[in-house]
Amino acid sequence: MPETLRLAKRSNPQTVDLSRLASGTGGSETIGVGDVLEVQIAAGLTEDDQSTMAARVANDGTISLPMIGVLNISGVEPQGAESLIRAEAIRKQLYHNPTVTVTVTHQRMNKVRVLGAVKAPGLYELPPNASDVVSAIAAAQGLEKDAGQHVEVRNPYRATATERPAVAGMNSQPFSNASSTSVSNTNTAGSAENGMNSYSIDLISAAKAGDGQYIVQDGGVVMVEKRDPAPIYVGGLVKSAGRYDYPIGQDLHLLDAINLAGGMSNQLANKIYVVRPVVGHKDPAVIEISFRDAKRSADSNILLGPGDVIQVEQTPGTVFMEALNLIRFGISGNTALF
Repeated sequence: MPETLRLAKRSNPQTVDLSRLASGTGGSETIGVGDVLEVQIAAGLTEDDQSTMAARVANDGTISLPMIGVLNISGVEPQGAESLIRAEAIRKQLYHNPTVTVTVTHQRMNKVRVLGAVKAPGLYELPPNASDVVSAIAAAQGLEKDAGQHVEVRNPYRATATERPAVAGMNSQPFSNASSTSVSNTNTAGSAENGMNSYSIDLISAAKAGDGQYIVQDGGVVMVEKRDPAPIYVGGLVKSAGRYDYPIGQDLHLLDAINLAGGMSNQLANKIYVVRPVVGHKDPAVIEISFRDAKRSADSNILLGPGDVIQVEQTPGTVFMEALNLIRFGISGNTALF
C-alpha cells in the first residue's frame, strides 16, 4: 500500500498530561487586581496605637494607604505585602518598628465560560492567578470522551500583550489541524470595548512542548472541540453488513471492522477492498488487501479511518463455496422429506 494512504495512529487528548499547560502565574494566595485587603499597622506600644484600613488593589496593581501612599503589591503574597508596607512606613518615619498584618478579605474571581466537549459545561469562577485553560477544563470536570485535541480561547480585547500566549503560528481558523504548531492567534476584535482576542491550542502539541501562557481572562470563553468522526461501512461477504460508528479516541484496524460485522460469511473469502476518501481529491482511493495476510501480518492489518468503506469481495472460490453449500442444503433438505 502506498505510504501516502497509510494512516497514522490517532492521538487521544485524554491521555495527555494537561498539567504541563498550567500557567504557573502564582498560587491562589497571591494578591491580584481587584482583591480587597485589610491592613493593620501597630506600633507595639499600646492597644490604642493600632490602625486598621481597607484597600482595594487597582487595575495597575497598586493600593493607596493613608499617609503611606501608593504601593505596587500585585503578584506578591500577603507576607510580601506586609514587608513592603512596613518598609515604606519606616522610610517615611511614620513608625519606628511597626507590626503590619495584611489579610485578603475578598478575592476577585474571573468568570469563565467553558463549552464544548467537557463533562459539565457552564460558567465558572477562577482565581485570576490560576485562571488558565487547564483550570477551566478542570472546573468543568474534565474532557468528555468525544473531546478533540483543539481548544479555542476567546478573551476580552482588553487583554494585555504579556497575558497573551506566545504565538507559535498564525492561523485564522480556530481549530487548525496543523501539527507543526501548538498555538494559533486570531484578533477578532471589532472594537476595544466589545471585541474578543482569540487563540487556539493543540493540546497534544502544546503538552509535549510544555511551554506557553494559556491565560483565560475575566469574561473569557473556552471552547473544547468535539469530535464527530464519520462512520465506516462494512459490506460484502460478512455476516452483518452495515454502518458502524468509528470509535472515538481509539484505533480501528481492518480485522476489528470485520469482527464488528460478525466475521466472514464465507470460509474462502479473502479479497478485501478498502475505499478511502482522500482529502483534496474528488475520487477515493481503493486499497486491495488479503484477509489471510491481514491475519498473519500487522502491516497488512491496516489502520482504518473515519469514512472508510470495507468491502469483502466475491471470488471464484467463494462462488464455488456458496454453490456447494446450496447443493448440500438441497441434498439434506430432500433427504429430510423422504
